Amino acid sequence: MTGFEDLGLDAKILRAIQDMGWTEPTPVQKEAIPVGLEGRDILAQAQTGTGKTATYGTIVMGRIPSGMKKPSAIVLCPTRELAGQVEQELFRLSKYTKHRSVAIYGGSSYNMQFSKLKRGADIIVGTPGRVKDLIEQGALDMSCIKEAVLDEADRMLDMGFEEEVNFIMGALPEERQTMLFSATMAHEIMRLGGRFMVDPLELLVSKDEPCSDLVKQYYIPVSRGGKHERLEMIVGCNFPKTIVFCQTKKMVDDLFTEMGEKYKVGSLHGDMPQARREKVVRNFRNDRFQILIATDVAARGLDINDVDVVVNYDVPPDAETYLHRIGRTGRAGKEGIAISFVTKVEDRRVRMYEQETGKKISKIRIEDAMSILSGSTMHKPEPVRKTVRVIPSKTPAQRSTMVAMQINLGKEDACGRVQITEIVKSRAKLSDDLVGRVGLGNMTSFIEVNEKYADMAAKAVSNSTYNGKKLFFQLAPKKVPYSQKECARVVRQSGSFNKKDAGQGTQ
Repeated sequence: MTGFEDLGLDAKILRAIQDMGWTEPTPVQKEAIPVGLEGRDILAQAQTGTGKTATYGTIVMGRIPSGMKKPSAIVLCPTRELAGQVEQELFRLSKYTKHRSVAIYGGSSYNMQFSKLKRGADIIVGTPGRVKDLIEQGALDMSCIKEAVLDEADRMLDMGFEEEVNFIMGALPEERQTMLFSATMAHEIMRLGGRFMVDPLELLVSKDEPCSDLVKQYYIPVSRGGKHERLEMIVGCNFPKTIVFCQTKKMVDDLFTEMGEKYKVGSLHGDMPQARREKVVRNFRNDRFQILIATDVAARGLDINDVDVVVNYDVPPDAETYLHRIGRTGRAGKEGIAISFVTKVEDRRVRMYEQETGKKISKIRIEDAMSILSGSTMHKPEPVRKTVRVIPSKTPAQRSTMVAMQINLGKEDACGRVQITEIVKSRAKLSDDLVGRVGLGNMTSFIEVNEKYADMAAKAVSNSTYNGKKLFFQLAPKKVPYSQKECARVVRQSGSFNKKDAGQGTQ
């Protein structure tokens, strides 16, 4: 534990740190923890993976008592995934101090969160929207808050949470310590800090290192049609633990289906129900599968330290997103590899990425990539994470158990895929594994349901209403009078239609 003892931390926190296997504090921990324990406001520029959660976690636990009925600290995070991960790390840090932390965010049960708050919590970790909601409902008492943390503040502003953040910070006692952590220090962040902080200590410990030297960056020139073959060659070489980034949710779904025929894979994007997203992240962290195919929902705040390779299947249009994607590997002192598939028209983006990361991105062939992966020393000698070539759940071979159902809800009812999934699940009392993907239309949408429960679900949902509208839920017909685009989506997602039928759809 070289160095942690010198930061002024409580012996119980030091004991938890030792149990977690941490051996030396990171630069942001060395700079921030001593002054934070003194009560000074902190404005820190720190990239993901620099140990900032432990930084503010140890400060907070060193300054507030445990076992209180009302919360003494609040941590605001931009996403549900990050809030859950922060709460888990705080839980590990509080092993001996017994501080209780509760994560509250949208997409999760209100009743469950109400119950946890009634039992008492020392630290609230939440997303701005749900925290504001619970304050307005009177379910969250902020009167005893002594510590406030804004984590990934730049992303909260990017996602449009400034109004919610202003409301929450205005509801806190004036006498408090405030800590703000951000990957960038744009004018908006400095303005935000100036609004809520008193004479903050400014720490720019990550400014000069936008990209870790542990990440080796490469790009492979490809045609759009040649990506899939090259991806299989990469993931089949030494079976690395891999995150594959795609630009759209549709591309994630399509690639998940294709890759699922040969490998254990998972998928992650914003239209998935929250419970399923959490399960996917948990299973990936626990090595239940090797390949995670995701949109940029996984580019920030995904706290998994043993990712070997990041593949940019679709390269992002901006350099900042590229930086956050490749930051998912090369963490916790372990070497990582980032490989980007670059088409001819995207070649100019490589120079942009190099300027952002301050590192050279080497042009290689797929054969070179395989040689690099084969000769890498980052893999464990025993095949504990070797990809098993079996078909995972909800791949084409298993989709014979899923049927496409049609529901009279869509965009015109202000419904998205998540809402439709939750409506069907709640009305029919179905678990996550009994429903599949959703094809969203304007007035009518489609959703996969396990065929054994289709009749029961049809009756249950059709006997209910949504915002005063009577619902109709039935098997989707072979020929549907909706747009060709909507029909084709159902074809791709369920396998219940054929292309000929889809081609006969009309407006």
